[in-house]
Amino acid sequence: MRLLFVSYRLPVYPGDASSNTVFNLVKYFSRSHQVSLVGLAPAPVPAERMECLARYCHRIEVVEWPKWRAAISTARGLMSSTPLQMSYFRSDAFAAKVRQVVAEEEIDLAYGYHLRSGQYLADLDSIPRVIALQPAQILHFGRRYKLTRNPVLRTLYRMEYRRLIGYEAELAQKFDSCLLISEKDRNAIDPESRLRNVFFNPHGTDVEYFAPPVDTVRDEATLVFCGSMAMDTNVDAVLHFRRDILPLVWAQRPETRFLVVGRNPTRPVLKLTEDPRISVTGLVQDVRPYLWKSSVGVDPIRMAAGMQNKVIEGLAAGLPMVVSPEANEGIHAPEGSAVLIGRTPEEHAAHVLELLNDRSRAESIANEGLSFVQSHWSWEHHFSCLEAHFDTLVSARACATA
Repeated sequence: MRLLFVSYRLPVYPGDASSNTVFNLVKYFSRSHQVSLVGLAPAPVPAERMECLARYCHRIEVVEWPKWRAAISTARGLMSSTPLQMSYFRSDAFAAKVRQVVAEEEIDLAYGYHLRSGQYLADLDSIPRVIALQPAQILHFGRRYKLTRNPVLRTLYRMEYRRLIGYEAELAQKFDSCLLISEKDRNAIDPESRLRNVFFNPHGTDVEYFAPPVDTVRDEATLVFCGSMAMDTNVDAVLHFRRDILPLVWAQRPETRFLVVGRNPTRPVLKLTEDPRISVTGLVQDVRPYLWKSSVGVDPIRMAAGMQNKVIEGLAAGLPMVVSPEANEGIHAPEGSAVLIGRTPEEHAAHVLELLNDRSRAESIANEGLSFVQSHWSWEHHFSCLEAHFDTLVSARACATA
């Protein structure tokens, strides 16, 4: 097949979960198909990153979309009822480039990653189109609105949440197929179950890449959170952990260290290092050594929706994980055997202490978590299902037009 992938963010940014997903999607489908890619970039992309992506693409079209243009577009969007994130990523040049590639490459099927990319494919009904609504933005912004303390951000999140009501389902109806991660996302997007084109297809991770070496020796009493600190959802999770959970751990194990691994840490996150037991790395070339040497992985995220890459990567690295219910929503790791879930700060801290104090229990959780990821969360497992789905959609369209 001749496939087109459309992404609101060019998949060349290390440490970004969305970028990682689209990159692996392109890499997988390039094995057997001709892949074209159209992506937005906020600034010129370094040549070495483009070269890495180009290995897997027949054609790449990049449209630069600097933040100042995005800001102007968003300001204009205030006058409409459309979600502001759609205006932020709305580019006429990008739309024209998508139409050009569809025509010139005789595309058989187009895939749009994220709600924000859907606006560029919604009206191109000459070919089968798939929209990946991952994660559900109404769920995402609903949690941001409820949990954010900053009054300005709270107002903005409330506005975006209201604009999203019904919007994702309305857009999804224009596509041949709507990809969702879980029933939780579907219930948020389509509470009345009116969509008839839903296909559940979460993504995965490179299980072998994250697998710990056989001679791995883990540090004593070291906790790790691994995720981009440019994301406000991750910042909230880290600050919440430090404020509400870590003091309960320190009350019994005061020597416990906390590692925060991820690019672009904000000032409040950097300020946490005033306590010598907390380390903030910023961008690292390879996150695996931090996962391999830590005792326990944590993900107390509260504002997220969809699937948490940091959880499946931690499990694949052989870490016993303690996570929030929100972090496990799209993963469905068996509670109590593959992961431990903390629904309150007290429960979260108790689980962390349990794993620190009982190495046998920690090893059991880690082994079950690794086995679960190996069975359910490889890239190949989910992308092969998606590939078969693409075949079905192309065949169905061919039969309908014959």
